[in-house]
Amino acid sequence: MQPAEEKKGMVSNMINIKRRKWKSMVAVLAAAAFITGCGSEQGNNAQEVTQEVAAGEQTASDSASGVQTQESLSAESQIEIDKEFTASDLDVGYEESTAVKVTLNGDSAEISGNGAKAEGNVVTISDEGTYVLSGVLTDGQIIVDAEDTDKVQLVLNGVTLSASDSAPIYIKNADKVFITLEEGSENTLTDGAEYVQTDDNEVDAVIFSKADLTINGSGVLNITGNYKHGIASKDDLVITGGTFNITAVKDALNGKDCVKIKEGIFNLTVTDGNGIQSKNGDDATKGYVYICGGEINVLNGQEGIEGTALVIDGGTIDITVQDDGLNAASASSSEETEETGGFGGGGSEMANDTNCYIAINGGSLTIDAGGDGIDSNGSIYVTGGTTYVTGPADNGNSGLDYNGSAQITGGIFVVTGSSGMAQGFSDSSTQYSLLYNLASAASAGTETTLTDADGNVIISVTPKKQYQSVLISTPELQKDATYTLTSGDQTAEITLSGVVTSNGQQSGFGGGQGKMNRDGERPDVSQMPQGGERPDGTQTPADGEMPDIPSDAEMPEDGQTPPDGQTPPENGGPSQDDETELPE
Repeated sequence: MQPAEEKKGMVSNMINIKRRKWKSMVAVLAAAAFITGCGSEQGNNAQEVTQEVAAGEQTASDSASGVQTQESLSAESQIEIDKEFTASDLDVGYEESTAVKVTLNGDSAEISGNGAKAEGNVVTISDEGTYVLSGVLTDGQIIVDAEDTDKVQLVLNGVTLSASDSAPIYIKNADKVFITLEEGSENTLTDGAEYVQTDDNEVDAVIFSKADLTINGSGVLNITGNYKHGIASKDDLVITGGTFNITAVKDALNGKDCVKIKEGIFNLTVTDGNGIQSKNGDDATKGYVYICGGEINVLNGQEGIEGTALVIDGGTIDITVQDDGLNAASASSSEETEETGGFGGGGSEMANDTNCYIAINGGSLTIDAGGDGIDSNGSIYVTGGTTYVTGPADNGNSGLDYNGSAQITGGIFVVTGSSGMAQGFSDSSTQYSLLYNLASAASAGTETTLTDADGNVIISVTPKKQYQSVLISTPELQKDATYTLTSGDQTAEITLSGVVTSNGQQSGFGGGQGKMNRDGERPDVSQMPQGGERPDGTQTPADGEMPDIPSDAEMPEDGQTPPDGQTPPENGGPSQDDETELPE
Protein backbone atom coordinates (compact mmCIF):
# COMPACT_ATOMS: atom_id res chain seq x y z
CA MET A 1 0.00 0.00 0.00
CA GLN A 2 1.35 3.41 -0.94
CA PRO A 3 2.05 5.97 1.79
CA ALA A 4 -0.38 8.88 1.79
CA GLU A 5 2.39 11.34 0.83
CA GLU A 6 3.45 9.34 -2.21
CA LYS A 7 -0.14 8.80 -3.26
CA LYS A 8 -0.91 12.51 -3.05
CA GLY A 9 2.10 13.22 -5.24
CA MET A 10 0.85 10.82 -7.89
CA VAL A 11 -2.56 12.45 -7.83
CA SER A 12 -1.13 15.94 -8.24
CA ASN A 13 0.91 14.77 -11.22
CA MET A 14 -2.13 13.02 -12.66
CA ILE A 15 -4.34 16.07 -12.74
CA ASN A 16 -3.32 19.14 -14.67
CA ILE A 17 -6.02 21.75 -14.87
CA LYS A 18 -5.33 24.97 -16.71
CA ARG A 19 -7.66 27.82 -15.89
CA ARG A 20 -8.04 31.08 -17.75
CA LYS A 21 -8.91 34.42 -16.22
CA TRP A 22 -12.61 35.18 -16.33
CA LYS A 23 -14.39 38.43 -15.61
CA SER A 24 -17.90 37.93 -14.20
CA MET A 25 -19.02 35.74 -11.35
CA VAL A 26 -20.93 32.49 -11.97
CA ALA A 27 -23.56 30.75 -9.93
CA VAL A 28 -20.93 28.98 -7.81
CA LEU A 29 -21.00 32.05 -5.58
CA ALA A 30 -24.24 30.65 -4.22
CA ALA A 31 -22.17 28.01 -2.45
CA ALA A 32 -21.02 30.63 0.03
CA ALA A 33 -24.56 30.94 1.33
CA PHE A 34 -24.42 27.36 2.56
CA ILE A 35 -21.06 27.70 4.31
CA THR A 36 -21.30 28.40 8.02
CA GLY A 37 -19.68 25.51 9.80
CA CYS A 38 -16.00 26.25 9.30
CA GLY A 39 -15.95 30.01 9.61
CA SER A 40 -13.26 31.99 7.82
CA GLU A 41 -11.37 28.89 6.77
CA GLN A 42 -14.33 27.66 4.75
CA GLY A 43 -14.85 31.10 3.31
CA ASN A 44 -11.30 31.01 1.97
CA ASN A 45 -11.97 27.62 0.42
CA ALA A 46 -15.04 29.02 -1.30
CA GLN A 47 -12.88 31.75 -2.80
CA GLU A 48 -10.47 29.14 -4.16
CA VAL A 49 -13.21 27.38 -6.14
CA THR A 50 -14.90 30.58 -7.34
CA GLN A 51 -14.58 30.88 -11.11
CA GLU A 52 -15.29 33.73 -13.55
CA VAL A 53 -16.48 33.71 -17.14
CA ALA A 54 -15.67 36.16 -19.91
CA ALA A 55 -17.83 39.28 -19.98
CA GLY A 56 -20.70 39.09 -22.43
CA GLU A 57 -20.59 35.31 -22.75
CA GLN A 58 -23.80 33.44 -22.14
CA THR A 59 -23.96 31.28 -19.04
CA ALA A 60 -26.18 28.31 -18.49
CA SER A 61 -28.19 29.96 -15.76
CA ASP A 62 -30.60 31.61 -18.22
CA SER A 63 -31.14 28.39 -20.14
CA ALA A 64 -32.15 26.11 -17.30
CA SER A 65 -35.51 26.23 -15.61
CA GLY A 66 -36.75 24.63 -12.45
CA VAL A 67 -33.25 24.28 -11.03
CA GLN A 68 -33.15 22.78 -7.55
CA THR A 69 -30.93 24.43 -5.00
CA GLN A 70 -29.26 22.61 -2.15
CA GLU A 71 -31.96 24.14 0.05
CA SER A 72 -34.66 22.45 -2.01
CA LEU A 73 -32.81 19.17 -1.86
CA SER A 74 -32.66 19.52 1.90
CA ALA A 75 -36.38 20.28 1.88
CA GLU A 76 -37.05 17.00 0.08
CA SER A 77 -34.90 15.15 2.60
CA GLN A 78 -35.80 14.73 6.26
CA ILE A 79 -32.13 14.87 7.25
CA GLU A 80 -31.37 17.78 9.60
CA ILE A 81 -27.74 18.76 9.11
CA ASP A 82 -26.08 20.85 11.79
CA LYS A 83 -22.98 22.52 10.34
CA GLU A 84 -22.02 24.30 13.55
CA PHE A 85 -19.27 23.32 15.97
CA THR A 86 -19.68 24.40 19.58
CA ALA A 87 -17.08 26.26 21.60
CA SER A 88 -16.61 23.12 23.68
CA ASP A 89 -15.94 21.09 20.53
CA LEU A 90 -13.03 23.40 19.78
CA ASP A 91 -11.74 23.95 23.33
CA VAL A 92 -8.64 21.85 24.01
CA GLY A 93 -7.66 23.60 27.24
CA TYR A 94 -8.19 22.46 30.82
CA GLU A 95 -7.25 23.50 34.32
CA GLU A 96 -4.32 21.29 35.19
CA SER A 97 -4.49 22.01 38.91
CA THR A 98 -8.02 20.59 39.19
CA ALA A 99 -7.74 17.80 36.64
CA VAL A 100 -7.65 14.21 37.86
CA LYS A 101 -4.39 12.44 36.97
CA VAL A 102 -4.64 8.82 35.83
CA THR A 103 -1.25 7.14 35.47
CA LEU A 104 -1.29 3.76 33.76
CA ASN A 105 1.30 1.27 35.05
CA GLY A 106 1.24 -1.87 32.94
CA ASP A 107 -1.44 -3.95 34.68
CA SER A 108 -2.69 -1.32 37.12
CA ALA A 109 -3.42 2.39 37.40
CA GLU A 110 -2.75 5.14 39.91
CA ILE A 111 -5.34 7.89 40.34
CA SER A 112 -4.71 11.32 41.83
CA GLY A 113 -8.02 13.07 42.51
CA ASN A 114 -11.70 12.25 42.83
CA GLY A 115 -14.23 10.92 40.36
CA ALA A 116 -12.45 7.76 39.20
CA LYS A 117 -11.42 4.43 40.64
CA ALA A 118 -9.10 1.67 39.56
CA GLU A 119 -9.76 -2.02 40.05
CA GLY A 120 -6.84 -3.95 38.68
CA ASN A 121 -6.47 -3.04 35.02
CA VAL A 122 -9.89 -1.33 34.71
CA VAL A 123 -10.34 2.39 35.37
CA THR A 124 -13.93 3.60 35.83
CA ILE A 125 -14.79 7.30 35.65
CA SER A 126 -18.11 8.19 37.26
CA ASP A 127 -18.12 11.97 37.76
CA GLU A 128 -18.06 15.05 35.57
CA GLY A 129 -14.63 16.61 35.13
CA THR A 130 -11.30 16.43 33.34
CA TYR A 131 -9.11 13.34 33.50
CA VAL A 132 -5.55 13.33 32.18
CA LEU A 133 -4.33 9.87 31.17
CA SER A 134 -0.74 8.81 30.53
CA GLY A 135 1.34 5.64 30.54
CA VAL A 136 0.83 2.04 29.45
CA LEU A 137 -2.03 -0.32 30.34
CA THR A 138 -1.86 -3.85 29.02
CA ASP A 139 -5.13 -5.72 28.49
CA GLY A 140 -7.03 -3.06 30.38
CA GLN A 141 -9.92 -0.67 29.90
CA ILE A 142 -11.04 2.89 30.54
CA ILE A 143 -14.80 3.05 31.26
CA VAL A 144 -16.84 6.26 31.49
CA ASP A 145 -20.05 5.57 33.41
CA ALA A 146 -21.33 8.94 34.59
CA GLU A 147 -24.72 10.62 34.99
CA ASP A 148 -26.85 11.59 32.00
CA THR A 149 -26.11 15.26 32.72
CA ASP A 150 -22.34 14.90 33.14
CA LYS A 151 -19.74 16.16 30.69
CA VAL A 152 -16.40 14.36 30.82
CA GLN A 153 -13.07 15.31 29.24
CA LEU A 154 -10.41 12.65 28.71
CA VAL A 155 -6.98 14.06 27.88
CA LEU A 156 -4.75 11.48 26.21
CA ASN A 157 -1.16 12.48 26.94
CA GLY A 158 1.00 9.60 25.75
CA VAL A 159 -1.27 6.59 26.29
CA THR A 160 -0.66 3.03 25.13
CA LEU A 161 -3.72 0.92 25.88
CA SER A 162 -4.82 -2.54 24.77
CA ALA A 163 -7.83 -4.71 25.51
CA SER A 164 -8.12 -8.32 24.41
CA ASP A 165 -11.90 -8.81 24.61
CA SER A 166 -13.59 -5.38 24.66
CA ALA A 167 -13.17 -1.72 23.82
CA PRO A 168 -10.03 -0.14 25.29
CA ILE A 169 -12.13 3.02 25.84
CA TYR A 170 -15.79 2.31 26.60
CA ILE A 171 -18.07 5.32 27.13
CA LYS A 172 -21.06 3.65 28.71
CA ASN A 173 -22.99 6.68 29.91
CA ALA A 174 -22.64 10.48 30.04
CA ASP A 175 -24.20 13.57 28.53
CA LYS A 176 -21.17 14.22 26.32
CA VAL A 177 -17.54 13.13 26.30
CA PHE A 178 -14.56 15.05 24.91
CA ILE A 179 -11.34 13.22 24.08
CA THR A 180 -8.48 15.70 23.78
CA LEU A 181 -5.24 14.63 22.08
CA GLU A 182 -2.58 16.54 23.99
CA GLU A 183 -0.25 18.60 21.83
CA GLY A 184 2.93 16.67 21.00
CA SER A 185 1.56 13.38 22.32
CA GLU A 186 1.27 10.03 20.54
CA ASN A 187 -1.39 7.62 21.71
CA THR A 188 -1.96 4.02 20.64
CA LEU A 189 -5.08 1.91 21.20
CA THR A 190 -5.53 -1.75 20.18
CA ASP A 191 -8.26 -4.34 20.70
CA GLY A 192 -8.60 -8.10 20.18
CA ALA A 193 -10.36 -10.07 17.47
CA GLU A 194 -13.25 -11.26 19.73
CA TYR A 195 -15.32 -9.30 22.25
CA VAL A 196 -17.11 -10.51 25.37
CA GLN A 197 -20.26 -8.47 25.90
CA THR A 198 -20.83 -7.54 29.54
CA ASP A 199 -24.12 -5.60 29.29
CA ASP A 200 -26.97 -4.77 26.89
CA ASN A 201 -24.77 -2.56 24.69
CA GLU A 202 -23.26 -4.18 21.63
CA VAL A 203 -19.75 -2.82 22.04
CA ASP A 204 -17.90 -3.08 18.72
CA ALA A 205 -15.13 -0.47 18.47
CA VAL A 206 -11.75 0.42 19.91
CA ILE A 207 -13.33 3.65 21.14
CA PHE A 208 -17.02 2.95 21.70
CA SER A 209 -19.44 5.59 22.93
CA LYS A 210 -23.13 5.54 23.83
CA ALA A 211 -22.99 9.33 24.29
CA ASP A 212 -22.15 12.23 22.01
CA LEU A 213 -18.40 12.12 21.41
CA THR A 214 -16.06 14.91 20.36
CA ILE A 215 -12.36 14.38 19.64
CA ASN A 216 -10.12 17.44 19.46
CA GLY A 217 -6.53 18.53 20.05
CA SER A 218 -3.37 18.28 17.98
CA GLY A 219 -1.81 15.00 19.12
CA VAL A 220 -1.62 11.68 17.29
CA LEU A 221 -4.03 8.78 17.77
CA ASN A 222 -3.11 5.36 16.38
CA ILE A 223 -5.89 2.78 16.39
CA THR A 224 -5.89 -0.87 15.37
CA GLY A 225 -9.37 -2.37 15.34
CA ASN A 226 -9.08 -6.14 15.08
CA TYR A 227 -12.72 -6.80 15.97
CA LYS A 228 -14.83 -4.30 14.02
CA HIS A 229 -14.74 -0.50 14.06
CA GLY A 230 -12.04 1.98 14.94
CA ILE A 231 -14.14 4.73 16.55
CA ALA A 232 -17.93 4.39 16.92
CA SER A 233 -20.54 6.58 18.57
CA LYS A 234 -24.21 5.71 18.94
CA ASP A 235 -24.91 9.45 18.93
CA ASP A 236 -22.84 12.23 17.32
CA LEU A 237 -19.19 11.78 16.40
CA VAL A 238 -17.49 15.17 16.03
CA ILE A 239 -13.79 15.68 15.24
CA THR A 240 -12.17 19.10 15.23
CA GLY A 241 -8.46 18.27 15.27
CA GLY A 242 -5.72 15.68 15.62
CA THR A 243 -3.91 13.13 13.48
CA PHE A 244 -5.62 9.76 13.13
CA ASN A 245 -3.97 6.61 11.82
CA ILE A 246 -6.72 4.00 11.91
CA THR A 247 -6.70 0.42 10.67
CA ALA A 248 -9.94 -1.49 11.21
CA VAL A 249 -11.84 -4.53 10.03
CA LYS A 250 -15.09 -2.57 9.62
CA ASP A 251 -15.57 1.21 9.63
CA ALA A 252 -12.74 3.48 10.67
CA LEU A 253 -15.15 6.23 11.83
CA ASN A 254 -18.80 5.47 12.55
CA GLY A 255 -21.40 7.81 14.04
CA LYS A 256 -25.01 6.68 14.15
CA ASP A 257 -26.49 10.18 14.27
CA CYS A 258 -23.70 11.96 12.36
CA VAL A 259 -20.00 12.28 11.67
CA LYS A 260 -18.80 15.88 11.53
CA ILE A 261 -15.21 16.81 10.68
CA LYS A 262 -13.78 20.30 10.92
CA GLU A 263 -10.03 19.71 10.95
CA GLY A 264 -7.52 16.92 11.29
CA ILE A 265 -5.40 14.47 9.33
CA PHE A 266 -6.96 11.05 8.72
CA ASN A 267 -5.23 7.99 7.31
CA LEU A 268 -7.91 5.30 7.22
CA THR A 269 -7.44 1.69 6.15
CA VAL A 270 -10.27 -0.85 6.43
CA THR A 271 -10.64 -4.35 5.07
CA ASP A 272 -14.39 -5.01 5.10
CA GLY A 273 -16.10 -1.72 5.84
CA ASN A 274 -16.08 2.00 5.11
CA GLY A 275 -13.67 4.78 5.83
CA ILE A 276 -16.44 6.96 7.29
CA GLN A 277 -20.09 6.01 7.83
CA SER A 278 -23.20 7.50 9.40
CA LYS A 279 -26.62 5.83 9.19
CA ASN A 280 -29.59 5.72 11.51
CA GLY A 281 -32.36 3.26 10.84
CA ASP A 282 -34.31 4.52 13.87
CA ASP A 283 -34.49 8.24 13.02
CA ALA A 284 -34.95 9.49 9.44
CA THR A 285 -33.65 12.96 10.41
CA LYS A 286 -30.21 11.64 11.31
CA GLY A 287 -27.41 9.65 9.74
CA TYR A 288 -25.28 12.18 7.84
CA VAL A 289 -21.63 13.03 7.20
CA TYR A 290 -20.55 16.67 7.17
CA ILE A 291 -16.98 17.65 6.24
CA CYS A 292 -15.75 21.21 6.02
CA GLY A 293 -12.00 20.75 6.46
CA GLY A 294 -9.24 18.26 7.10
CA GLU A 295 -7.01 15.95 5.11
CA ILE A 296 -8.79 12.63 4.68
CA ASN A 297 -7.08 9.66 3.04
CA VAL A 298 -9.13 6.48 2.72
CA LEU A 299 -6.37 4.13 1.65
CA ASN A 300 -8.46 0.97 1.34
CA GLY A 301 -11.94 -0.26 2.09
CA GLN A 302 -15.26 -1.34 0.65
CA GLU A 303 -16.61 2.22 0.42
CA GLY A 304 -15.01 5.54 1.16
CA ILE A 305 -17.64 7.75 2.79
CA GLU A 306 -21.21 6.54 3.27
CA GLY A 307 -24.25 8.12 4.86
CA THR A 308 -27.87 8.90 4.23
CA ALA A 309 -26.70 12.39 3.29
CA LEU A 310 -23.17 13.60 2.58
CA VAL A 311 -22.28 17.31 2.61
CA ILE A 312 -18.73 18.37 1.74
CA ASP A 313 -17.93 22.05 2.17
CA GLY A 314 -14.14 21.78 2.21
CA GLY A 315 -11.09 19.68 2.94
CA THR A 316 -8.76 17.52 0.87
CA ILE A 317 -10.24 14.06 0.41
CA ASP A 318 -8.44 11.19 -1.32
CA ILE A 319 -10.30 7.88 -1.59
CA THR A 320 -9.18 4.51 -2.99
CA VAL A 321 -11.73 1.74 -2.40
CA GLN A 322 -13.03 -1.52 -3.83
CA ASP A 323 -16.64 -0.38 -4.18
CA ASP A 324 -18.21 3.12 -4.07
CA GLY A 325 -16.18 6.23 -3.34
CA LEU A 326 -19.07 8.34 -1.99
CA ASN A 327 -22.39 6.65 -1.30
CA ALA A 328 -25.66 8.20 -0.12
CA ALA A 329 -28.01 5.45 1.02
CA SER A 330 -30.43 5.15 3.88
CA ALA A 331 -30.07 2.39 6.43
CA SER A 332 -33.17 0.63 5.09
CA SER A 333 -32.06 0.75 1.45
CA SER A 334 -28.58 -0.53 2.21
CA GLU A 335 -30.02 -3.40 4.22
CA GLU A 336 -32.33 -4.22 1.31
CA THR A 337 -29.35 -4.34 -1.03
CA GLU A 338 -27.57 -6.80 1.21
CA GLU A 339 -30.66 -9.01 1.31
CA THR A 340 -31.58 -8.86 -2.38
CA GLY A 341 -28.14 -8.50 -3.91
CA GLY A 342 -29.23 -5.48 -5.94
CA PHE A 343 -26.79 -4.19 -8.54
CA GLY A 344 -25.11 -0.80 -8.44
CA GLY A 345 -24.69 -0.50 -4.70
CA GLY A 346 -27.82 0.67 -2.99
CA GLY A 347 -31.29 -0.54 -2.32
CA SER A 348 -34.20 -0.22 -4.71
CA GLU A 349 -32.11 0.94 -7.62
CA MET A 350 -34.91 2.41 -9.75
CA ALA A 351 -36.49 4.33 -6.88
CA ASN A 352 -35.46 7.84 -5.92
CA ASP A 353 -34.86 7.89 -2.16
CA THR A 354 -35.51 11.57 -1.48
CA ASN A 355 -33.96 11.30 1.98
CA CYS A 356 -30.58 10.65 0.38
CA TYR A 357 -28.35 13.19 -1.31
CA ILE A 358 -24.73 14.21 -1.85
CA ALA A 359 -23.80 17.91 -1.85
CA ILE A 360 -20.29 18.98 -2.86
CA ASN A 361 -19.87 22.68 -2.18
CA GLY A 362 -16.09 22.97 -1.88
CA GLY A 363 -12.86 21.16 -1.19
CA SER A 364 -10.73 18.88 -3.33
CA LEU A 365 -11.83 15.28 -3.93
CA THR A 366 -9.92 12.52 -5.68
CA ILE A 367 -11.68 9.16 -5.94
CA ASP A 368 -10.47 5.83 -7.31
CA ALA A 369 -13.39 3.43 -7.06
CA GLY A 370 -13.82 -0.18 -8.08
CA GLY A 371 -17.60 0.30 -7.95
CA ASP A 372 -19.48 3.55 -8.50
CA GLY A 373 -17.33 6.61 -8.05
CA ILE A 374 -20.11 8.78 -6.61
CA ASP A 375 -23.38 6.99 -5.93
CA SER A 376 -26.60 8.46 -4.55
CA ASN A 377 -29.88 6.63 -4.10
CA GLY A 378 -31.33 10.12 -4.26
CA SER A 379 -29.79 13.24 -5.81
CA ILE A 380 -26.38 14.83 -6.29
CA TYR A 381 -25.72 18.55 -6.05
CA VAL A 382 -22.40 20.20 -6.96
CA THR A 383 -21.86 23.91 -6.37
CA GLY A 384 -18.07 24.12 -6.13
CA GLY A 385 -14.81 22.41 -5.32
CA THR A 386 -12.61 20.24 -7.52
CA THR A 387 -13.68 16.64 -8.00
CA TYR A 388 -11.79 14.01 -9.97
CA VAL A 389 -13.18 10.47 -10.18
CA THR A 390 -11.51 7.40 -11.64
CA GLY A 391 -14.48 5.09 -11.91
CA PRO A 392 -14.87 1.39 -12.57
CA ALA A 393 -13.53 -0.50 -15.57
CA ASP A 394 -16.53 -2.87 -15.61
CA ASN A 395 -19.85 -1.92 -17.18
CA GLY A 396 -21.88 -2.98 -14.16
CA ASN A 397 -20.98 0.25 -12.35
CA SER A 398 -20.37 3.86 -13.32
CA GLY A 399 -18.32 6.87 -12.30
CA LEU A 400 -21.49 8.83 -11.47
CA ASP A 401 -24.67 7.05 -10.39
CA TYR A 402 -27.90 8.53 -9.06
CA ASN A 403 -31.61 7.75 -8.86
CA GLY A 404 -32.96 11.30 -8.56
CA SER A 405 -31.16 14.13 -10.33
CA ALA A 406 -27.59 15.40 -10.56
CA GLN A 407 -27.22 19.16 -10.81
CA ILE A 408 -24.04 21.17 -11.15
CA THR A 409 -23.89 24.95 -10.74
CA GLY A 410 -20.17 25.43 -10.14
CA GLY A 411 -16.81 23.82 -9.53
CA ILE A 412 -14.60 21.50 -11.58
CA PHE A 413 -15.87 17.97 -12.02
CA VAL A 414 -14.19 15.22 -14.07
CA VAL A 415 -15.11 11.52 -14.26
CA THR A 416 -13.52 8.72 -16.26
CA GLY A 417 -14.78 5.15 -16.21
CA SER A 418 -16.78 2.51 -18.02
CA SER A 419 -19.49 3.43 -20.52
CA GLY A 420 -22.07 0.71 -19.96
CA MET A 421 -24.03 2.59 -17.28
CA ALA A 422 -22.46 6.05 -17.60
CA GLN A 423 -24.57 8.96 -16.40
CA GLY A 424 -24.05 12.67 -16.86
CA PHE A 425 -25.59 15.67 -15.14
CA SER A 426 -29.28 16.56 -15.34
CA ASP A 427 -30.49 19.28 -17.68
CA SER A 428 -31.66 21.34 -14.72
CA SER A 429 -28.00 22.20 -14.10
CA THR A 430 -26.75 25.75 -14.63
CA GLN A 431 -23.15 24.87 -15.55
CA TYR A 432 -22.41 23.21 -18.88
CA SER A 433 -21.13 19.65 -19.02
CA LEU A 434 -20.32 16.98 -21.57
CA LEU A 435 -20.48 13.21 -21.38
CA TYR A 436 -18.58 11.40 -24.12
CA ASN A 437 -18.37 7.65 -24.64
CA LEU A 438 -15.34 6.60 -26.67
CA ALA A 439 -15.59 4.18 -29.59
CA SER A 440 -13.18 1.86 -27.82
CA ALA A 441 -11.75 1.65 -24.35
CA ALA A 442 -8.62 3.64 -23.56
CA SER A 443 -5.96 1.77 -21.62
CA ALA A 444 -4.70 2.83 -18.22
CA GLY A 445 -2.25 5.69 -18.43
CA THR A 446 -3.85 7.17 -21.59
CA GLU A 447 -4.12 10.92 -21.29
CA THR A 448 -7.44 12.64 -21.98
CA THR A 449 -7.33 16.32 -22.91
CA LEU A 450 -10.11 18.80 -23.59
CA THR A 451 -9.10 21.91 -25.53
CA ASP A 452 -11.09 24.88 -26.78
CA ALA A 453 -11.23 26.23 -30.33
CA ASP A 454 -8.02 28.20 -29.76
CA GLY A 455 -6.12 25.16 -28.54
CA ASN A 456 -6.14 26.17 -24.87
CA VAL A 457 -6.19 23.20 -22.50
CA ILE A 458 -9.32 23.14 -20.33
CA ILE A 459 -8.72 19.78 -18.65
CA SER A 460 -5.92 17.24 -18.90
CA VAL A 461 -6.08 14.00 -16.93
CA THR A 462 -4.28 10.66 -17.06
CA PRO A 463 -6.44 7.94 -15.48
CA LYS A 464 -4.70 5.05 -13.81
CA LYS A 465 -7.33 2.57 -15.03
CA GLN A 466 -8.93 1.63 -18.33
CA TYR A 467 -11.83 3.89 -19.28
CA GLN A 468 -14.34 4.41 -22.09
CA SER A 469 -16.46 7.29 -20.80
CA VAL A 470 -15.46 10.85 -19.92
CA LEU A 471 -17.63 13.37 -18.05
CA ILE A 472 -16.37 16.96 -17.76
CA SER A 473 -17.91 20.09 -16.29
CA THR A 474 -16.09 23.34 -15.54
CA PRO A 475 -17.21 26.98 -15.29
CA GLU A 476 -15.25 27.64 -18.50
CA LEU A 477 -17.51 25.57 -20.74
CA GLN A 478 -19.79 27.77 -22.87
CA LYS A 479 -22.97 27.28 -24.86
CA ASP A 480 -22.48 26.55 -28.59
CA ALA A 481 -18.69 26.52 -28.21
CA THR A 482 -16.77 23.70 -29.87
CA TYR A 483 -14.16 21.68 -28.00
CA THR A 484 -11.79 18.90 -28.96
CA LEU A 485 -11.56 15.82 -26.77
CA THR A 486 -8.46 13.70 -27.31
CA SER A 487 -7.94 10.32 -25.64
CA GLY A 488 -4.85 8.65 -27.01
CA ASP A 489 -5.44 8.28 -30.75
CA GLN A 490 -9.19 8.97 -30.47
CA THR A 491 -10.31 12.53 -31.21
CA ALA A 492 -13.74 14.14 -31.32
CA GLU A 493 -14.99 17.67 -31.92
CA ILE A 494 -17.87 18.44 -29.58
CA THR A 495 -20.25 21.37 -29.74
CA LEU A 496 -22.14 22.12 -26.54
CA SER A 497 -25.66 22.32 -27.90
CA GLY A 498 -27.26 22.37 -24.46
CA VAL A 499 -26.47 22.65 -20.79
CA VAL A 500 -25.83 18.91 -20.88
CA THR A 501 -24.36 17.35 -24.00
CA SER A 502 -23.86 13.64 -24.53
CA ASN A 503 -23.26 11.15 -27.30
CA GLY A 504 -24.16 8.25 -25.05
CA GLN A 505 -27.35 6.47 -24.20
CA GLN A 506 -29.42 7.96 -21.42
CA SER A 507 -28.39 5.15 -19.15
CA GLY A 508 -28.87 4.65 -15.46
CA PHE A 509 -32.01 5.86 -13.73
CA GLY A 510 -31.51 9.58 -13.28
CA GLY A 511 -30.57 10.54 -16.86
CA GLY A 512 -31.22 13.91 -18.34
CA GLN A 513 -28.18 14.15 -20.62
CA GLY A 514 -28.58 16.05 -23.87
CA LYS A 515 -27.57 14.65 -27.25
CA MET A 516 -24.09 15.32 -28.62
CA ASN A 517 -24.07 17.82 -31.47
CA ARG A 518 -21.00 17.47 -33.65
CA ASP A 519 -21.36 20.32 -36.15
CA GLY A 520 -25.07 19.56 -36.35
CA GLU A 521 -24.61 15.86 -37.03
CA ARG A 522 -26.17 13.06 -35.09
CA PRO A 523 -23.72 10.80 -33.29
CA ASP A 524 -22.74 7.80 -35.35
CA VAL A 525 -23.25 4.30 -34.04
CA SER A 526 -19.54 3.87 -33.32
CA GLN A 527 -19.89 6.33 -30.47
CA MET A 528 -22.50 4.34 -28.58
CA PRO A 529 -21.60 2.71 -25.24
CA GLN A 530 -19.75 -0.52 -25.92
CA GLY A 531 -20.46 -4.01 -24.69
CA GLY A 532 -22.35 -3.03 -21.53
CA GLU A 533 -24.78 -5.28 -19.72
CA ARG A 534 -28.27 -3.91 -19.31
CA PRO A 535 -30.25 -4.44 -16.09
CA ASP A 536 -32.30 -7.17 -17.80
CA GLY A 537 -29.14 -9.14 -18.58
CA THR A 538 -28.99 -8.41 -22.31
CA GLN A 539 -25.90 -6.86 -23.88
CA THR A 540 -25.50 -3.52 -25.60
CA PRO A 541 -23.84 -3.83 -29.04
CA ALA A 542 -20.06 -3.95 -29.03
CA ASP A 543 -17.60 -2.21 -31.36
CA GLY A 544 -20.22 0.19 -32.71
CA GLU A 545 -22.43 -2.54 -34.21
CA MET A 546 -26.19 -2.46 -34.27
CA PRO A 547 -27.91 -5.49 -32.72
CA ASP A 548 -28.65 -8.34 -35.09
CA ILE A 549 -32.25 -8.34 -36.33
CA PRO A 550 -33.55 -11.45 -38.13
CA SER A 551 -34.59 -10.74 -41.72
CA ASP A 552 -38.08 -12.06 -41.11
CA ALA A 553 -38.61 -10.14 -37.89
CA GLU A 554 -41.82 -8.14 -37.82
CA MET A 555 -42.30 -4.72 -36.28
CA PRO A 556 -45.55 -3.60 -34.62
CA GLU A 557 -48.27 -2.68 -37.08
CA ASP A 558 -47.89 1.06 -36.60
CA GLY A 559 -44.27 0.88 -37.63
CA GLN A 560 -44.08 -2.32 -39.64
CA THR A 561 -41.02 -2.93 -41.79
CA PRO A 562 -42.13 -4.86 -44.90
CA PRO A 563 -39.98 -7.79 -46.06
CA ASP A 564 -37.91 -7.70 -49.24
CA GLY A 565 -37.51 -3.93 -49.26
CA GLN A 566 -41.14 -3.20 -50.17
CA THR A 567 -42.55 0.28 -49.75
CA PRO A 568 -44.14 0.67 -46.29
CA PRO A 569 -47.86 1.38 -46.03
CA GLU A 570 -48.94 5.01 -45.83
CA ASN A 571 -49.93 4.74 -42.20
CA GLY A 572 -46.84 2.76 -41.33
CA GLY A 573 -43.42 3.83 -40.10
CA PRO A 574 -41.12 6.38 -41.72
CA SER A 575 -40.19 5.96 -45.36
CA GLN A 576 -36.65 5.17 -46.41
CA ASP A 577 -36.10 8.81 -47.29
CA ASP A 578 -37.06 10.10 -43.84
CA GLU A 579 -34.37 10.91 -41.27
CA THR A 580 -34.53 8.49 -38.37
CA GLU A 581 -32.90 9.03 -35.01
CA LEU A 582 -30.34 6.52 -33.91
CA PRO A 583 -31.22 4.65 -30.75
CA GLU A 584 -29.92 6.24 -27.58
